[in-house]
Amino acid sequence: MVQVPPADPRPGILVVTLHEGQGFQLPEHARNTFNTHNQQHSQSNSNGFGVAGSVRPTSSQQTSAARSYANNGRPQTSGGAFQNLPTNHGRILSKYLPYALLDFDKVQVFVNAVSGTPENPLWAGDNTAYKFDVSRVTELAVHLYLRNPNATPGSGRSQDIFLGVTRINPRFDESRKFVEDPKLSKKDKEKAAADFVKSEASAGHSGTEWIPVTYGAGQIKIGVQYIENRARALKIEDFDLLKVVGKGSFGKVMQVRKKDTQRIYALKTIRKAHIISRSEVAHTLAERSVLAQINNPFIVPLKFTFQSPEKLYFVLAFVNGGELFHHLQKEQRFDINRSRFYTAELLCALECLHGFNVIYRDLKPENILLDYSGHIALCDFGLCKLDMKDEDRTNTFCGTPEYLAPELLLGAGYTKTVDWWTLGVLLYEMLTGLPPFYDENTNEMYRKILSEPLHFPGPEVVPPAAKDILTKLLNRKPELRLGANGASEIKAHPFFHSIDWRKLLQRKYEPTFKPNVVCDPQ
Repeated sequence: MVQVPPADPRPGILVVTLHEGQGFQLPEHARNTFNTHNQQHSQSNSNGFGVAGSVRPTSSQQTSAARSYANNGRPQTSGGAFQNLPTNHGRILSKYLPYALLDFDKVQVFVNAVSGTPENPLWAGDNTAYKFDVSRVTELAVHLYLRNPNATPGSGRSQDIFLGVTRINPRFDESRKFVEDPKLSKKDKEKAAADFVKSEASAGHSGTEWIPVTYGAGQIKIGVQYIENRARALKIEDFDLLKVVGKGSFGKVMQVRKKDTQRIYALKTIRKAHIISRSEVAHTLAERSVLAQINNPFIVPLKFTFQSPEKLYFVLAFVNGGELFHHLQKEQRFDINRSRFYTAELLCALECLHGFNVIYRDLKPENILLDYSGHIALCDFGLCKLDMKDEDRTNTFCGTPEYLAPELLLGAGYTKTVDWWTLGVLLYEMLTGLPPFYDENTNEMYRKILSEPLHFPGPEVVPPAAKDILTKLLNRKPELRLGANGASEIKAHPFFHSIDWRKLLQRKYEPTFKPNVVCDPQ
């Protein structure tokens, strides 16, 4: 599924304000949460779809919220199954008011309600504005959660209660005024005016409005305003340098704060002299080219690029949930549902790259990040091969030893199907804790990749459907490998039978694991 992004807006700032909510309700499975405050409450990880996330209910399951209030006053008691709330001198503790997670182009900000009730919370409104840098057309998502008083200690946000989400398509140009044509007849004038209103409405959201909450109940009052930035090109002085988060032969990656919006980013610094001396200009330009053209929910977005006489700068979303490698090392292996969920999101990311004739070539846990919500974010595109049609072959020897496909080791040339081999290796590692042909001796590992039979642990670790898809993804003959005819045949495999791919691509599955991270400072 190739996503061709719409024409990018001029660079600017999106100003977001949160005002209030009305008619929020607890989902059915959490209705007794506050009645069992002194008991350990475990939320179900099952969603009926067999993935590691709670699928949000369909619109037919949503409960309509009461939106009329006597004398326009706000109710002072909490309904919506919010009973027995912890209070202090009669006031609901602020930690048990809903919080919002603003998500714009992978830049995510937590916003706590300041007063009200869980059913009818109040935010700071126009007193606090949240600014996001706009570099391309994308939606604003507002996810709503309530902290779970019965959450297991140390569980972070993973057991917080999902209340719903609102998605907004902001308007990224200036509003126009209707100018009546005096030459038109009365009927044509009315039609022209109606067409203008319709056109303006389709241009996107601007101003402050009540927006319905989907996959939950109620509505939320949100303000959005786009302000075009007519300033000069960016330079390094536009950022506060916070800390170094990575170093390499190319340069370093720093966590930075953009001074005007106060948003946190990852700034990749590349020394021009180094890439010229190492003949890595093509790799560097490949990374910029890939990131600039692709808009996918599971790929880290490139926000800006600029340069100085000595250096190139890539400004990317700072995805703060940690590498999949870190989480896999910590937990040793993932259960089947969590592994399926990550594999499905990665499959969508790779399918998108292939749609742009790009081979990724370097899939491994170190290149996969988790965002605040627990979704996948694929990064590091320096080894991508561009302009590769389905039948095209390339011979460059590159990648990480544990993940190299047999055809790459044999030097016979390879196609896009090399990415499906690495996806199989990654799924095997998530389920078992190690890549399928791992050996401390690299040459022995290469021998195993080329000729060792594929071994599996018992069905309690690798169920039959997982064993079957792994066997087909790890087929040593690329032309017979699952995915040789496109990503659609991988999606159709019974291992993924429970996944609605449209919902997945729209990030409508709520991950059960959410990294315990510090929010973007305000």
